[in-house]
Amino acid sequence: MEAILNQGLLIGSILLFVSVIISKSSSRFGLPILIIFMLVGMFAGGEGPGGIEFENYELTHSLSLVAIVLIIFSGALDTKFDEIKPVARRGVLLSTLGVILTAGLIGAFSYYIFKISLLKSLLLGAILSSTDAAAVFAAFKDRHSGFDRKLKGLLELESGSNDPMAYFLVTIFLGLVDKTITYETLWVDLVLNIIVGLLGGYAFSKLFLKINNSINLDFQGLYPALTMAFLFFTYAATTLLKGNGLLAVYLFGLIIANKKFVHKNALISFYDGIAWLSQIGLFILLGLLAIPSRLVSVWQEGIWLSIFLIAIARPLIVYLLMVGGKYSLAQKFFASWAGLKGATPIVFASFAATHLGREVYFIFDIVFFVVVFSAIVQGMTLKYFARKLNFLYPLSHDEHFPIDMETLERTKYGIREIRLKSGDDAIGKRIVDIKLINGTRVLFIKRGDFLIIPDGSQTFDEGDRVLVATNEKGQLAEVEEILRNGSFFIEEPGDFEPVH
Repeated sequence: MEAILNQGLLIGSILLFVSVIISKSSSRFGLPILIIFMLVGMFAGGEGPGGIEFENYELTHSLSLVAIVLIIFSGALDTKFDEIKPVARRGVLLSTLGVILTAGLIGAFSYYIFKISLLKSLLLGAILSSTDAAAVFAAFKDRHSGFDRKLKGLLELESGSNDPMAYFLVTIFLGLVDKTITYETLWVDLVLNIIVGLLGGYAFSKLFLKINNSINLDFQGLYPALTMAFLFFTYAATTLLKGNGLLAVYLFGLIIANKKFVHKNALISFYDGIAWLSQIGLFILLGLLAIPSRLVSVWQEGIWLSIFLIAIARPLIVYLLMVGGKYSLAQKFFASWAGLKGATPIVFASFAATHLGREVYFIFDIVFFVVVFSAIVQGMTLKYFARKLNFLYPLSHDEHFPIDMETLERTKYGIREIRLKSGDDAIGKRIVDIKLINGTRVLFIKRGDFLIIPDGSQTFDEGDRVLVATNEKGQLAEVEEILRNGSFFIEEPGDFEPVH
């Protein structure tokens, strides 16, 4: 037994080491970093040079679910209300109705083109209906580049919150296929799933904040353990109560992320590292599970479905659900192109394989093919389109502002660095001429190698790094919108009132 354990630890550590080292070359070849991890697993698998035979769908699903819980929680913990507030309506629409429409369109396509049963077609659609949080978060976490905050907030909100809806659809169609769910109880399951998920996430987050801020543990290292206990208790308890555990986890992370609690910054850093470790392990594991010869056998179906999803279904849904919002054609195009598929659909497919066995191996193989195709085609071109559409800009890493940003971020006040780019409304204007929200202060302007402490007569130039402070964190997005476009608009149709 000990020999088997040592062998497993040896193989696992080697795969982890190789993945981390190879990831350094991912930007050179343009491959998304998460695909690198998956390829390492495939090379180590039964049909690769490694020769490791692994085809345990049940174990894969169980381990993958743990990883997804950690990844979703870390993504939520890194999300700020002031970034998603202006895009909340569209983000929620994309992560709920968008998921349902995607599942329906893919289901219809599969039913008519692949000639598989309607329920299995809809199951395939549900499995592929969500964008992947890990893939999207990884695409934008770049220490060398900054990204358009409005789009970033929209995409991260969508990708971080659409897994619960997709998981619910998968369990529903899976239950209908194996007859464990009836059409009569469908709506009861839907309402119960969402309500219990929301209540679970809210209640456990409030309980965590109360205990975490009052327990006064003797050792700082115990706080991550306390958080993890609450995290998995939230998922498990909500699921056992017939609620949506993933929704509860996301809401739990989102609520505590925007509250003050003991050792918050240390916990965010800890779970960022845990999320990366989970992503690496998850993609290696899924790579081990893949059988290349079976993937080759579905390449035609995989390509047709990938093209339909990327070029027709996703753009159609994004353009439809973003009608009436203050989004440019370029923003809509990029939002549709950023619908990356990642590990989550493969995990859902392994869930289906665990319950239905060989009769859905075709679904698992085609899902794996679509995920790889999406990650390569969309992942390799995402930053190219971002630069071409002026959504991505290089970050300056010279002298920092002479202020303790971390301390200020723990207060009620908002503070943000805004880099002015070509076309921004504030360029060439004096601070006094810009109608900022009451209480807004322009603290510093970094222009080249010079640090400016501005007064009202100071004008803005292209490339300025502007440090602004507001009375409340929720006002930061409004201030940035004013500097870029001259006024702040609430996204809801019919409510386009500028803030003066």
